[in-house]
Amino acid sequence: MARTHPIEQKETRISMRVDPERKALIVRAARLRHTTVSNFILENAYSVAREIIADETQITMTKEQFAHMCHVLDNPPAANLQKMRKLLNTKTVLDE
Repeated sequence: MARTHPIEQKETRISMRVDPERKALIVRAARLRHTTVSNFILENAYSVAREIIADETQITMTKEQFAHMCHVLDNPPAANLQKMRKLLNTKTVLDE
């Protein structure tokens, strides 16, 4: 018979050192949110990490902005075309 429960992943530990002033502030904020210090730190770090990754991996734009970007990419200025070809054909330190 097939298992109906997903395999549980083991939790891992994160530990850090913190100065007393920062710890006191974090403890106070966690109490105000009626949560544990661990949960407060985890939830806030996780939220910020997701935002950072989204900022680095996703581009958000309107339909008009997207259309303009496509137009610019499809129709590069002639003056820059020769410079672009030179740039793309020039060897770099990565080619050595």
